[in-house]
Amino acid sequence: MGEDSKQPGDQIMRSLIEDGRARLVVVTATQAVREMALRHHGMTGIPAVALGRAALCGLLLATLTKDEEQVTLQVLGNGPLGGVTVDARSSGRVRGFVKRPLAVVWDAKMATISAATPRISLGDAIGKQGIVGVTRDLGLAQNYSGQVTLSSGEIDEEVEQYLNTSEQIDSVLHCDTLVNSAGDVTAAAGLLVQTLPQAQGAAVVEFLRDVLRGPAFTDVLKNALSEGKLDPSSIARAALGECADGLRVLDERPVSFFCPCSRERAASTLGMLSQEDLKEMILETNEAEVTCNFCGGQYRFTEVELEVIRRKREKIRPEG
Repeated sequence: MGEDSKQPGDQIMRSLIEDGRARLVVVTATQAVREMALRHHGMTGIPAVALGRAALCGLLLATLTKDEEQVTLQVLGNGPLGGVTVDARSSGRVRGFVKRPLAVVWDAKMATISAATPRISLGDAIGKQGIVGVTRDLGLAQNYSGQVTLSSGEIDEEVEQYLNTSEQIDSVLHCDTLVNSAGDVTAAAGLLVQTLPQAQGAAVVEFLRDVLRGPAFTDVLKNALSEGKLDPSSIARAALGECADGLRVLDERPVSFFCPCSRERAASTLGMLSQEDLKEMILETNEAEVTCNFCGGQYRFTEVELEVIRRKREKIRPEG
């Protein structure tokens, strides 16, 4: 409790740099990522790092418009983790899960190896074959969706590639989640630098691409953790150097874990099952349990409740 109380709350900071030639977004999400990890089997180590980096990427992606926006990010690979799914909102709310969170176990040997490396690699755990999919929901009639194929399995690298190729926005994106020797989350932060339309910021982005290459951002985050400076402004100045001298903050908002699941939504999920499946539940198990992938919430339904759902399903079944 003492260490956590010294850390600032999770935040998103949107700003402009280099006299408005580029936009900068910095997000910190240590507490939110920690809560997501705890809700999923007390997840530690590499699965927690994967979830954290994906959550940070999702939050950064949800800041591209001025409107209320929800972004769903899916990184699906052929590695043992299977993939990561994140829902992030422009308000700063985020939730996510790893498909197979227990597939990579954190032990003393892995802790020793990771401590000797500048940045934990996710390539083998995520896989290098698969897709990165992004769906944007702006509350309009249709959502926008795009995807790219996996190449490295490093989530932030893949999302940067997505922005540059699928959405064609010149971007630099770096995220990391740090863990201690026990594999527990100690810090999570990310940043995004992008050109603005007609702002001639390509040179700025290219310069920062070189500055932040490799494990540079991870080093910034490690130093920020040791110095107790895990706020977006401090991270921005440490990562961007002189490019942050003219930083102009547009807005800041809190980041938090949030899952809108409910018993009503769980019942709706059961209502999507076929008549045969519902009858089988009633006759053989006399109950059903729906578990939310995102928060681990469990909703149990009795035989009577299942029969009510089945009858409602029967009424809306098409004729023929």
